[in-house]
Amino acid sequence: MTSMLLLGCDNPTVIRPDFAYDPTQLTGGQLYRWSTGARVRVFVEPMAAGGLELAGAVQRAVVSWNAVPQEREFTLDVVTNRDLADVIVYDRSIPQPVVSGSCPFSPSGAAGYTYFCPLNGRAERLRPLASTGFTTAIVIRVDMTTTATQAALDALVAHEVGHAVGIGGHSPQTTDVMYTRPTVRTPTDRDRNTLRNVLGRAADITL
Repeated sequence: MTSMLLLGCDNPTVIRPDFAYDPTQLTGGQLYRWSTGARVRVFVEPMAAGGLELAGAVQRAVVSWNAVPQEREFTLDVVTNRDLADVIVYDRSIPQPVVSGSCPFSPSGAAGYTYFCPLNGRAERLRPLASTGFTTAIVIRVDMTTTATQAALDALVAHEVGHAVGIGGHSPQTTDVMYTRPTVRTPTDRDRNTLRNVLGRAADITL
C-alpha cells in the first residue's frame, strides 16, 4: 500500500518499454521518481535478534531493484547510519521513527505501507522523533506478524521497495512482485518494464 508520491524533469535517453500496469494508480495519476542519477540510501531500523530477518529482506530487495534501471537512473544503497537515510524501513513493533508530514500517515491494517508526502512538487522531508537532525523522504512500515516465512517477508519488502523507487500502482497479475499481495521476491519483466517506463518520463513529484 502506498500513501502519496513525487516529480522529475528528465528526458528519456533510451527507448522505453510500455508499462505493464498503471504506475500512478495509487497516486491520483501523479507520476513520481527520484532525480536521475540519485543515490538512494536505505536504512533499516534495528530490531531484537530472532525470528525473521528484515535487514536481509531489504538487502535482497535492493539488489533486485538495482538491476532494473537501464541508464543508472538511481542506485539503492543500504546504509548503517540513520542520519544519511533517504528511505527508512521499520517493523510496526517499534515506534514510528519520524514525524508524519503534511499528509495523513494511515497504514491501518496494511501488511506493508510506503509513505511520502508531496509538497510543491517534491517529497516533503520528514523529521525524526528524536532530535538527531536527520531528515528522510520515504518511510516503509511493514508488519512482520503477517509474514509466516522469510520468503513471504522478502516478497512484501520487495513490493514496498518497488513503491519507493517509483511504482505508485499495483499489478493485477498475481505473478508480479507489485501484485497487491505479493508472493514472488524479485521483479518480473512486467514490473521491470513498468519501472523503466517511469524512469524515462518527466514526473509530477521528485523524491
